[in-house]
Amino acid sequence: MDQDALIAELQRATKDREPVDAIVRRLAEPGADAAPGLVAAVGTVSRSALWGLRDALRLIGPPAFDVAVAARTRADKVPDWWELGHVLRGFDERCVPQYRAALAHPVKEVRHQALGGLENLGEAAAVALTDVIPFLNAPDSSTRYTAAQTVRAIGAGSGPVLAGIRRNGPARLRRHALTALAVIGEADLLDERDRRALQRLIRVKAALDIPEALPDHQWIAVPGATYDGLFEAMGLHDRIPCTLSMGLSAAENDSVDVTDPDGTRHTAYRVFVTPELDGWRLVYANTPLSPAVWKYTDVIERISAACGQAQFFAQDEHSDSMIWAVALDGVLRRRYRRNESPEWVGEPMDWETPLTDDPDYDPAEEYAPNATTETDTNGAAWALSLVPEDIDDDTTLRGHGWLAISRAGVGHTAFAGALRI
Repeated sequence: MDQDALIAELQRATKDREPVDAIVRRLAEPGADAAPGLVAAVGTVSRSALWGLRDALRLIGPPAFDVAVAARTRADKVPDWWELGHVLRGFDERCVPQYRAALAHPVKEVRHQALGGLENLGEAAAVALTDVIPFLNAPDSSTRYTAAQTVRAIGAGSGPVLAGIRRNGPARLRRHALTALAVIGEADLLDERDRRALQRLIRVKAALDIPEALPDHQWIAVPGATYDGLFEAMGLHDRIPCTLSMGLSAAENDSVDVTDPDGTRHTAYRVFVTPELDGWRLVYANTPLSPAVWKYTDVIERISAACGQAQFFAQDEHSDSMIWAVALDGVLRRRYRRNESPEWVGEPMDWETPLTDDPDYDPAEEYAPNATTETDTNGAAWALSLVPEDIDDDTTLRGHGWLAISRAGVGHTAFAGALRI
């Protein structure tokens, strides 16, 4: 049976949910000679048949890899780019040399797919580690993310190799090896000289921090003059100085499961406190401030008891849910919450506009007596402290940020993910 007939048979079998292993093997039997036709067909078959073609190309191995790369690079944009991406990520360990070569390919997407293919190979891709780690510091976040996933897939067993690069070079890889050690949670392998150098670098970079727009999905605001009490109020430990970039990247991986010597398991959280920005410190604790972990009203009441005032803000544009809340001297002073229906707690503050002043106010509607027009989270933040997304070069920045942990003794190296300094 010729190749076209076999591909048609594959289409029929996948449609009828019949086994296709035998068809896949027959498609791969001619070896390299079959690769061009199979690659040309990937954009013409059904999704389920595509996986069969991918498996046949995997069986063929390196010759098929080269044909797939050539097909992807025949033009800047090709109609079957999505299918070719899946093919390129699907080869086995025989193609590790091809993947390593593809990491230097002039086409960015080929480099990206090569990273993804090595990620899929996991520990079998360990020989490519030194080719992968420079991508941890790539200019674009997508490449950095895929490179980090690949390093994690290769595994913590690469820690000694990375530590050796830090000590002995080559010099061009030392910076990337440091990032990789952080990604796999093996920063403990750094020697004392590296630790001191890293601390110096953080201090220097923090002094050069420039105000920039910050996430506005969820945060706490605390007066800069009295913020120091928040660490004890939130039960935070092991605080270390950080830059804005460090804090934001830490928020991407802000929880870790730890096991006590007696086998008891706990979850520890990492919290980012910004430098002072126009007189306010913002606190980012994305995971622990979810309702299932910490109750935000309790948190801001504890903080306000220590710091005089604390504000909580959260918003989700997709669900149109919003919260803003203010606690003063340990007591919840005012809160607005909207999920399906609005809810106000506490008496209106001086800056709020009574609902009766709203041109659209309908006296026939039943509103709570303490309802006001201040139902927008960013609007409340503007009145109370500052709006994170409005932070820019005109914002006054003082001091440096902090990273702290919710559980003593865990240490910052327990958290996965590199911190961008």
